[in-house]
Amino acid sequence: MKIIIPFSGGVNSTYSLYRWLSETDADVLAYHSIDRWESEEANVEEFKRLEKVKDFLQQIRDFDFQTSEWPSKYVEQRIPIRPGFTNGTYDIGILRPRYDGYAKWCVESNADAISIGLSLENTAMDCGYNTLRSVVEQDGVDIYLAGMPDLTPVAKGADFDWEEVSRNMIGRFEQYESLPEELQKLTQRHNMSTCDDVHCRSCQYQRSYEKFVSDGKTGRDLDLFCAKHGCYGPWRDQADPKTYLYRGGIGRDKSLPYLIFN
Repeated sequence: MKIIIPFSGGVNSTYSLYRWLSETDADVLAYHSIDRWESEEANVEEFKRLEKVKDFLQQIRDFDFQTSEWPSKYVEQRIPIRPGFTNGTYDIGILRPRYDGYAKWCVESNADAISIGLSLENTAMDCGYNTLRSVVEQDGVDIYLAGMPDLTPVAKGADFDWEEVSRNMIGRFEQYESLPEELQKLTQRHNMSTCDDVHCRSCQYQRSYEKFVSDGKTGRDLDLFCAKHGCYGPWRDQADPKTYLYRGGIGRDKSLPYLIFN
């Protein structure tokens, strides 16, 4: 079996790559492409981190690593956060080049499968996968989602049920805690000690995680806490279509009131 894993060096893609290397004997291809809407500085820093993660993972067993360009260009396209929702929107244009790339990679490599980096947090909206999955749903190519608990492909076409998938996803903090400690450190993108953004969502999540751990709780506990208060995952049906913002955010800066600010 040959599987492609789009690889950014973040928690979600690292977790997926770690599982496929340590739990299977599949022929793994890790592909990395640069998002051109990001700054050059951000892309350079991401690649430095990614190389360290790659070097660690190759100690488990070897895999093919390649870099490439997305085959299409970014064009902004804002759509409702979920069908019928009238308040929040998101830019699906950011994601289209990725899905074009996923499809291209599968064809060029003759892959049997691809693992796309979605987890519990992505169910707060209908996300690119539910909207763009037809681009990558090809005959003979199984599709795995990184946040599904089992290494089992999801259904395709009319058989795919986004609500069922949303109920079963695991989140990034459970994934984070599943990684070896050294690998956890390598996936961290944000330095809370140097951040001066009072509305920084990454800082809010990190403070909340540290508080949960200090209280004897787990990353999974935090993931489910956030899903419940953010009306996603098993609680998607509790979101108000007229007022809902991404992950239950409020106000202009879309702050998440259930997280710890300072």
